[in-house]
Amino acid sequence: MTSVLRIEGVTQRFGGLVAVRDVNLELPRGEITGLIGPNGAGKTTLFNAVSGFFRPTEGRILFEGRDVTGLAPHVLARQGLVRTFQGARVFPKLTVAEGLRTAAHLPSGNANARRPVIADAMRELGLEPYAHELAGSLPSGVMRVLGIAMAIQTGATMLLLDEPAAGLSADELANLQRIIRAVHAAGVSVWVIEHNLHFLMSLVSRAVVLDAGAVIADGKPEEVTRDPRVVEAYLGVQADAVS
Repeated sequence: MTSVLRIEGVTQRFGGLVAVRDVNLELPRGEITGLIGPNGAGKTTLFNAVSGFFRPTEGRILFEGRDVTGLAPHVLARQGLVRTFQGARVFPKLTVAEGLRTAAHLPSGNANARRPVIADAMRELGLEPYAHELAGSLPSGVMRVLGIAMAIQTGATMLLLDEPAAGLSADELANLQRIIRAVHAAGVSVWVIEHNLHFLMSLVSRAVVLDAGAVIADGKPEEVTRDPRVVEAYLGVQADAVS
């Protein structure tokens, strides 16, 4: 597989604090990858650097073979790299259908971007019953799905999901897994930060582990959860629960 995202020697400093330390990663096209680690490991900081919210102190980021280091989030989104947040970012005063139409109007520099017809997107992602409801009134699980749907409507070819499962019920988690798999099946590469390891490890084909800002493991989920460094980083609790 060709690489869709390449991270070369990325370090992120805030004064004397090193939040991300010399990270080198290559994410193949068409993969669902997990990013895990204890609280404070630097996961969201790395996402912020990749998605343009921070400019890395050192290193560079290549997306689709192009150096995109330090480009603004809206520029990256036009190129197909889109990031969501734990708190869903939707247009609360627009209906679901209106929000999707608005997202679909973002100019895209990617000629191969898949922009589903609004009705098709709603049907595929289970949003059809909510088409005429205001986004701000939706249940949290549905709002999370709408955020992902809006990201896809921009023409995203790579989606960065920051803790999409946080606070969801068992039924909502199952639906979210189905939706992420559907997005992946449509040709979108997915990178997911998640603390719910049961949810994540049954979803991804590869897991990257950060601790103290550095990559300590990278491989298949079943291998990563048995890595002694990962067990130590999680104090043995979460890793044992997954294995």
